[in-house]
Amino acid sequence: MCKELVYPIGRNRGESVAHVKDVISKGGKLLKKGSLAVFDNDENYTESFLEYIEEKKGMPFEIQVFTKQESLLQYLESREPQLLLVASDVMCHEIEKVNREKIVILAGEEVSSSFSEYRTIYKYQSMENVIRQVIDYYIDITKDSIFVPVTKNKSEIIGIYSPVGNVGKTAVAWAMAQTLGADYTVLYINMQEYSGMDRMFYTDFGANLSDLMYFYKQSPESMAVKLKAVTYSGFDYIPPLVYSYDLRNIDTGQWLQFIQNVAELTEYDKIIIEFGQVLNNPMILLESCNRIFVPVSNDWMNQCKKKEWEEYLLRTGYEEILDRTEMLQVPQIRQWSSLDEYKECYLWGEPGDYIRQVLGGL
Repeated sequence: MCKELVYPIGRNRGESVAHVKDVISKGGKLLKKGSLAVFDNDENYTESFLEYIEEKKGMPFEIQVFTKQESLLQYLESREPQLLLVASDVMCHEIEKVNREKIVILAGEEVSSSFSEYRTIYKYQSMENVIRQVIDYYIDITKDSIFVPVTKNKSEIIGIYSPVGNVGKTAVAWAMAQTLGADYTVLYINMQEYSGMDRMFYTDFGANLSDLMYFYKQSPESMAVKLKAVTYSGFDYIPPLVYSYDLRNIDTGQWLQFIQNVAELTEYDKIIIEFGQVLNNPMILLESCNRIFVPVSNDWMNQCKKKEWEEYLLRTGYEEILDRTEMLQVPQIRQWSSLDEYKECYLWGEPGDYIRQVLGGL
């Protein structure tokens, strides 16, 4: 059996040409896709692989999945994919004729010494982790610029910021991402110095925003592909930096270029960015946001700080930020016994109702 999952530009050549002209006329970019082939006789596994890819928009490759050796060999007679994933128990001499640099072994158990020269991925882990490793290998193997086609308008950037502390910025950003994620493709970026996200999502993250930023500085044109290897699902989110000094050490201009690149070269409808206090000049980044939400409280001292921030924007030429800013006074949860209870109460209690009302116009 041969299954094929392809994301063509159009349904036929005529539609494709028309679409190309339309995208170019609007100043868009058409970016080349590569190819990935997968060979495994475990149909349940290949089905799961395909289902996950279908859910993840913006993948950098077209995919061919094979469950029979003869079908794969027939395919390889006329083309060679950029990356070929082969289950260890179906690897054969004929497949070894493919460039070894392009072969990745899907190992169901400890890899035998006969595969020591190949890249390997343990197949029985979360499909999210499998795909993350596949993309990393894909970038390493292709090295040239193979990207996801971008055929949409620039993402809307939503900024979450506050000049005062302890007003629940992270909870607001999380609830907004959850709410908007029901109807839109959403990416959440946390630029706080201490985010708490590893505990919030019960996850020990691997690659994070710092790794993605390092990759971006080395190869900005490939960042949209690398992003797929770093994000986690639900609504997509990038794990935050581990070391807060990275936020300050990276030039604000580079952060701005990075954010604009994400908005222009990815397929997200909404990008939610939570800004912290250690960035050199967060106002430059807030200027790039289409809408800005500022959680505040009625506390007398916090109101003084908010007013001082507003005056600072007017004095320094950032008054346009105020035009796009909406102050939020989100109801607070007073009693909760666990993080799960807090998240549930926040999303479906008074705070969530308030945020859904605020987002009604988005």
